[in-house]
Amino acid sequence: MSVLLIDAGNSRIKWQWRDGHAVRAEGAVAHAELTQAGSLFPVECEQVLVASVRDNTELHEYLHAHYGARLHWLAQPVSHHPEFIHCYPQPARLGVDRWLAMLGARCHYSGHLIVADAGTALTVDLMSADNHHEGGFIVPGLQLAQQALFNSTQRVRPYTDEQAEQHLLPGQDTVSCVSAGAYRQQLALVRSVQQDYPQHVLVITGGDGFWLATQLGCEYRPDLVFDGMDSLCAGSFSP
Repeated sequence: MSVLLIDAGNSRIKWQWRDGHAVRAEGAVAHAELTQAGSLFPVECEQVLVASVRDNTELHEYLHAHYGARLHWLAQPVSHHPEFIHCYPQPARLGVDRWLAMLGARCHYSGHLIVADAGTALTVDLMSADNHHEGGFIVPGLQLAQQALFNSTQRVRPYTDEQAEQHLLPGQDTVSCVSAGAYRQQLALVRSVQQDYPQHVLVITGGDGFWLATQLGCEYRPDLVFDGMDSLCAGSFSP
């Protein structure tokens, strides 16, 4: 089946066109650039599945006009799924991107899992070998954590003559101190969860995940959300 998978996140709209699980084309666009993005989306797909973590009326209307009945919109996890058992009392409150990342991770790994998604927020979720969601953690992502300091404090400022770097050494100016602190904070959280759950295999995804995976010596899988979406299209279950 030829499917267009669209991950409408907090920062960007990312998409992949898959045919029989093979990625034929992919891209990304900022929300503000949606009106120029139409020509990027393929038209000959059999099904379009959108996962959106935010209200996207403009995107929904645009895609419905182009794809009609082929469009399926997924704004929240499905409460009853044969391969996922929720721990949230109200499953709809679990972010759809977290749910899909866990479904995607299960496509590649058996056993107990830690699924870390490093994006606008860093989410770290635990999943048992029998597909029970065991809960998770949410903290600001790298950029959001730094912006919170710069926007909420008077003396911690993003001085234009200072530069952030991807390292864990103590900073020697304000911007590098904030940057190094944010990187260490992300790394410390994931390491602490690993230490508390040594039987779980760690898998990392998300736009800022490559650095984190490199530091922790684990596999980086940037397409877990798309893999989760593809599993919905390919399996007996369809949203």
